[in-house]
Amino acid sequence: MSEYVSLLSCSRNTRELGGIKTVNCGFTRNGVFWRSDTLGTLSAEDKEKLLSSGMTTIIDMRTEAEVKKAPDGTAELEGFDYHHFPITEGSGVPESLEAVPRSYMTIATAENMPKVMKTMAEAEGGVIFHCTAGKDRTGVVSAIILMACGAEEESIVSDYVVSREYNKERLAAFLAAHPEVNRETVLANEKSMRGFMKLFR
Repeated sequence: MSEYVSLLSCSRNTRELGGIKTVNCGFTRNGVFWRSDTLGTLSAEDKEKLLSSGMTTIIDMRTEAEVKKAPDGTAELEGFDYHHFPITEGSGVPESLEAVPRSYMTIATAENMPKVMKTMAEAEGGVIFHCTAGKDRTGVVSAIILMACGAEEESIVSDYVVSREYNKERLAAFLAAHPEVNRETVLANEKSMRGFMKLFR
């Protein structure tokens, strides 16, 4: 399990979008985009890692209620450019596994999504973008970026599916609290990402 360790101690699912294979046999660059779940209180080591890596633009896509419950650890820290662009679309649990791709399309076409993309494009340094679990809203944005970079479909799907490993404890707790929810619907399932990419294209 040591393979599935977040890049930051204040989170569970912070990962690089660099080093992912593209269709022209290249790889996406490191140090440009990191994807993440909620950023809690940063340790001194976390802050130093972010600053030394140039990851200073933070995009928080959680709802107002989510932010109020667990404030972003970088929001008040000097040296970081924090942006809160709530993505409320697609925030509920889809009714079935088959409904997930359409739910992801509502995220991709959300009212605040242009602000997310524009901020990424204009950032001077590296960007961390995140939601609560780093799977749905973050997964959609990651897939769009990787498609734009010409990443291989298998690589995009793999980058999405691995969230299930980082989120094992979180998923188990959620399912215990919501036994009525179908596990496959909330799991990072490859069918969900393949279906979304087909709709998006």
